[in-house]
Amino acid sequence: MYIAKIRVQNFRCFQDIEIEFNEGLNVIIGENNSGKTTIMKAIQYIFNNSHINNPTVDDFNKSIPIEFEPPFIRIVLTLRSSKKEKIEDKAIVSSWLTKLESPWEATLTYKFFLPENNLNEYQEDLEKAKRGKKDCWDVLEKHLKKYVSRIYAGNEDSKNRAEPEYIKKFHCEYLDALRDVESKMFMGKNAMLKQVLTHFIDSDIKHKKEEEKALLLEKREKEFNKGADIVVSNMIKRVQTSNIFELAEKTGATVGGKPIFGGNLAKKDVISVLKLMIKKKTGIEIPIINNGMGYNNLVYISLILSNFKMLMSSDLGENAKAFPMLLIEEPEAHLHPALQYNFLKFLKEEIDNQQISRQIFITTHSTHITAAVGLDPIICMNYNESGEIVPSYPGRVFSKTDKEDIKSKKYVERYLDATKSEMLFAKSVIMGEGIAEQLIFPILAEYDNKSFEKSHVAMVRVDALTFKHFIKMFGAGIKKENKKFALKRRVACVIDTDPCRREIDTDKSKKKRRWVKCYPFQLEFETDKYEFKPISDAALNLKKVTEKTNNVRVFYNTSGKGKTLEYDLAFENSDSAILFNKEVKIKKPGDIEGLAQSNWGKKEKQKALKAVSFLLYAEKGKGEVAFDLADKLKDNIQKLDNDKTKEKFIIPSHIKDAFTWVCGAESEDELK
Repeated sequence: MYIAKIRVQNFRCFQDIEIEFNEGLNVIIGENNSGKTTIMKAIQYIFNNSHINNPTVDDFNKSIPIEFEPPFIRIVLTLRSSKKEKIEDKAIVSSWLTKLESPWEATLTYKFFLPENNLNEYQEDLEKAKRGKKDCWDVLEKHLKKYVSRIYAGNEDSKNRAEPEYIKKFHCEYLDALRDVESKMFMGKNAMLKQVLTHFIDSDIKHKKEEEKALLLEKREKEFNKGADIVVSNMIKRVQTSNIFELAEKTGATVGGKPIFGGNLAKKDVISVLKLMIKKKTGIEIPIINNGMGYNNLVYISLILSNFKMLMSSDLGENAKAFPMLLIEEPEAHLHPALQYNFLKFLKEEIDNQQISRQIFITTHSTHITAAVGLDPIICMNYNESGEIVPSYPGRVFSKTDKEDIKSKKYVERYLDATKSEMLFAKSVIMGEGIAEQLIFPILAEYDNKSFEKSHVAMVRVDALTFKHFIKMFGAGIKKENKKFALKRRVACVIDTDPCRREIDTDKSKKKRRWVKCYPFQLEFETDKYEFKPISDAALNLKKVTEKTNNVRVFYNTSGKGKTLEYDLAFENSDSAILFNKEVKIKKPGDIEGLAQSNWGKKEKQKALKAVSFLLYAEKGKGEVAFDLADKLKDNIQKLDNDKTKEKFIIPSHIKDAFTWVCGAESEDELK
């Protein structure tokens, strides 16, 4: 079984939300204040209830009205059977069942509410507060001490209280973001470390037959007791008893017998004084508190997982736990990217094999972690256009039966590195075709008085033919029934216009003629010889795929004079010293096929000539030219307004529209 979903009402940032979980690993991501920690807390209110305090007045969602009926907090958790179900699972939750047919479901409901016998007093105080125009929340705070919490099993209306002995079969271990791991594992007297050490004593012989094991244990006990007796005896000899009790005879205390020291040393005493040390490659041993915090976090989590094995051990009989779960806030704390990646890969493999925790819940802001686990475990908490927090499941947007969706999912997961993972965390996303877009767009946005950083825009580099794979996560080009799982955020796809042409088949040969990219001014040249496409198939297909979505838009140059980013920038800024240096060799009009013959105006032809020249220069080293251009644009915008060397740089209108879209255009009027 596994925790399949949770519904949270009136708790913190959630007014009423339902979140679905995966069987094994769940990685919860999202911007700040999107409810990640609230989800963790909600799970604990059911499975770790005795260890956390009741909610305070600040834990109530502030959007709920304080009305005649006092507000409540409700958390409904649904357990569901799975393929990896254990025999005892259904027996544990038998009185919680709400669905009997396979897959069966069981429900637990936590409710924090004001009992009915306190209702009249609350309502009287509320009425007085409203008449006196006082804050109604003060009334709630006054009566909060009378609130009670209950955990109901099965249908809440039946008011059947869940049996504590069965809830205790679930073990919930929570690691918060500000964890102090050193104090929890420094010495063996710590409760968890002591449990682990005690459980794993003599674990090397537990697999042996009972008779052989009994003999070995007896031998080891004798050896330990013998050594312990020697240690105690030597210590007693070193203690000067006569000096300690020299006044005993004078006071008459020895009449009843002479005081001496005795005692024995038990295993638990030795365990309590054991210190966790770190042995370096050099052989030097240092206390755990002197080790790096990142490594200590990993050591501590490994101890927790070892503790899970102990808690599930048959040695505990009926006290053994059936469902240990691990809740970790920000596992990336103090871990460098490579360690983050390896740690999450390990957790994913272990949970898939059900070797440790039955279910793991993680909250994170790390792109390295999301890159390590793939799409399926990810649950993204984000705000929709109405300002409500809603969950998204990027792994579920891809159909399991559609070949194209299967292909797209594999592609996205393969290339979802730490850079592209930013699109899962951002408020909006802009996708561009190459390295030039990736480097230049964030700076160009500043020329339009916009900031990708302040607007939380992720700039993602993709290829012309791979836009279609990534936009599916945002609801474009997928089946209607899967759109509910898509990420709710604005996406701008900026794609090159790339006009093209091919020779007309005049000799009726069956030889296939290829479409070849051309310049926009060539679209009207030799029409008897060529057929033309003013806009590339890649751009048109992308436009078609996204036309039924309201959050994903495609932007390309529709002026009839566009080609690529480099060409378009040079066309709009044909006199710019930022673009045209000594290295850019300006072509002669006669060198460019079709330019002289075009019916474009003289000024447009001059701009096109410059644009072709810059494009040919840029194509020799796109990355290097893009880096150089980005630096020059940055230097230029940082100049003071009264600096005569500061240039005005024009942004092509389609790119400007894309910036407006992802940086928060509120209406269509803001977009051309």
